[in-house]
Amino acid sequence: MRELVRGFADCRVLVFGDFMLDRYVWGSVDRISPESPVPVVVVDRESTMLGGAGNVARNLASLGAAVEVVTVVGDDAAARELERLMAGWKIPTDGFVVDPGRPTTEKTRVIARNQQVVRYDRESDQPIDAAAAQAVLEAVRERAARVHGVVIEDYDKGMLAREVVESAMATFREAGVRCFVDPKAEPWQVYTGAELVKPNLREAAELARTRVRSDEDLEHVGRVVVETTGAGMVAITRGEEGMDLFGADGWFEHVPAHRRGVSDLAGAGDTSIAVLTLARLSGATWSEAARLAVGAAGFVVSVPGTATLTPDDLIGAMREQR
Repeated sequence: MRELVRGFADCRVLVFGDFMLDRYVWGSVDRISPESPVPVVVVDRESTMLGGAGNVARNLASLGAAVEVVTVVGDDAAARELERLMAGWKIPTDGFVVDPGRPTTEKTRVIARNQQVVRYDRESDQPIDAAAAQAVLEAVRERAARVHGVVIEDYDKGMLAREVVESAMATFREAGVRCFVDPKAEPWQVYTGAELVKPNLREAAELARTRVRSDEDLEHVGRVVVETTGAGMVAITRGEEGMDLFGADGWFEHVPAHRRGVSDLAGAGDTSIAVLTLARLSGATWSEAARLAVGAAGFVVSVPGTATLTPDDLIGAMREQR
């Protein structure tokens, strides 16, 4: 496992999908507004973080990989803040496609006494226009020639329209780029040929139109996702229950999670897809990759906020599971 993790530094990965700016407004509440029955938050500070596909990118960078990105942003302050945050992780932003007609996706959370009071979003989920789609595909073609793998991160914000994904997948096949997908919106058939599709249990169950109440239900859901996506492997993440792997050849394995204190579940899925991708690119078997991913997710949920981990953190987490 240590050898596999050290190999992450030799991987170059493209993150292709919906980048977001996560903004946090921190404060305190001592009274209710006389204007309306809502709390009055006295703001102490603000902070920002890479969100959406951006969190996958910073997970990959934190684990030592070279990272490139292709995404659509607006011509606004949120995009410039994303650029600043990316620079801190030494991730180039020349793959940002600027569309002045739409905002950069920005999610603002107001938090008081460690409780989220409200969240408000600035975004557009309309499909990107033809000019932006052409620029995105040109950026993909340029980078496909120099990366080993791609993580496709769909948050259903309009960038990964069916035609865009189909063209990008064709480019990746021609260039021999291995594809790892974290899906959101249908049709999932556009990911045919991907090495991995990684939904969470809710997303997989919705696709299969099945309520999972037994192992038989779970097996049915996994097989439906395999057949629908045409992926070589489907990994269904199940939080504290770990991960279930379903191969196109009928192979199955359940990888249990190591029980530890949970502080914050945010970002665990992003960490999982990052580690699965790097482990496979480094030569791991699916069993090894899943064990590493489950161990990594267990580490980040024990840390408050949307956390990342280093190779040493991951090796330490795996040592705890022995």
